Amino acid sequence: MDLIVNNGIDEEILVDFNADDFAEEWQKNSTWSVNFSVTKTKRNAYAFDMLQQEAMICLDGQWFVIKQLEPTANGKVLSKSITANHIYFICQDHRRYEQKSQTWSIEDALHWTFDGNKLGFTWEVVGHFEKVQMDNFGDANALSMVETIISSFNAVLDADNKHLIFYAPDSWGQITNNQFRYLYNTDTVNCQIDTTELKTVIRGYGKQNDDGTYAFPFVTYKSPYVTQWGERHADPIRDDRFTKAESMLAYLKTQLQDKPAVTLSITVKRKEEINKGDHWILIYEPMNFDTDVEVIGYKKYPFSQYKPPEVTFSNDAKDMTGILSSFNRVGKIVSSAIDKSGNVKTSAITKLPDNKVSVGPGTSFSPGYDPTQLDIPKYSLATPTSDGLMSAADKQKLDLVIVDSNGNVVVNILLATANQDGLMSKEDFAKLGRILFSGSSTIDLQTVLQTLQDHGNRIAALENGGGA
Repeated sequence: MDLIVNNGIDEEILVDFNADDFAEEWQKNSTWSVNFSVTKTKRNAYAFDMLQQEAMICLDGQWFVIKQLEPTANGKVLSKSITANHIYFICQDHRRYEQKSQTWSIEDALHWTFDGNKLGFTWEVVGHFEKVQMDNFGDANALSMVETIISSFNAVLDADNKHLIFYAPDSWGQITNNQFRYLYNTDTVNCQIDTTELKTVIRGYGKQNDDGTYAFPFVTYKSPYVTQWGERHADPIRDDRFTKAESMLAYLKTQLQDKPAVTLSITVKRKEEINKGDHWILIYEPMNFDTDVEVIGYKKYPFSQYKPPEVTFSNDAKDMTGILSSFNRVGKIVSSAIDKSGNVKTSAITKLPDNKVSVGPGTSFSPGYDPTQLDIPKYSLATPTSDGLMSAADKQKLDLVIVDSNGNVVVNILLATANQDGLMSKEDFAKLGRILFSGSSTIDLQTVLQTLQDHGNRIAALENGGGA
């Protein structure tokens, strides 16, 4: 796969860019961009100079427009950091100056948004959408109008360059048999729980007659989660499409965000093929997760041989109660063991009998070894007359080592004599006295030891009948 640069005049393949930090980022109905850095070399000099504002980058058949450019120089080394947005974002350069208020089909809204554009944008619709009431729709750029269409019709937007595709939720994405599994292709799961938009009560008004009355009295829907979160009132829905209370009530249930929005993200351990809207199975035993999730974002490194993708997914359109319950269970376990200060509660520690040792059920030991039967000897402190952690003789010598008031170490051990032990035994003192030294005023103790050894060897030889 090549990375192509087009500045509107020429088109070149870009080489020598930083392959490991080249990233493609996508978020559902939000962002789609590429980010990378490149240093100028002899091989890429021409393409490097083409990397200017509004130049385009082609990745895997999709064009991105450079919107952020950061050139740097370090001596003779020139570099650039690039951020380029997908080309569909330039639809903001087309504008509809007029406004309309009516009940719209999604096709009507898209015609109103894009008809007459000179930028080459086209569109298609996949799946079924109900009509919606939109007032004062228009007097905005096409990108802003697309965002209104997405939110009003609950659509999912994808793009093939300048061809925009609007999917109904049940037509978006693919069901796969792939799994994200703990310790298999991921080690971590990060969870974000957001209650900003959480509401439990919503009211709906149907078609209003010319005399100001309504086709039916307003309908109020209370979520079963009102017992958990209390009454949190959402903005009412006023929609002339509805002439029956039952239809309005069914619609209200789909418009209320009565559970926390939960978004999960992971870093995959190896390179996997991740596609927009794919449904995977998330299995994460430590949190008791086993649920279907939808890919709603990714960060891929298409030119890196080693960097796996980072994936964001959610099943916000489904019931997140199972995942939230898992977090609640873990939270209760932690709360039972840890107090508010972060300390382990005394009640969480099981006291063992003094004569018992507890080990885990999976612990194994070598044959014949039982840590519960270890006989650990006990030693008392030594005294000048009895052995302990040291011998009595060593204790006597240690007691003769003192530190004076000035911090100096004083050793009060007498010198040895022929009749009294001291720094050496009286026997060793007698042997040392038999050695005569001549020819030097400096005595080498190593020579003394060697001389003693030689004398010992000669005496042993004579005793065994050897010659002198």
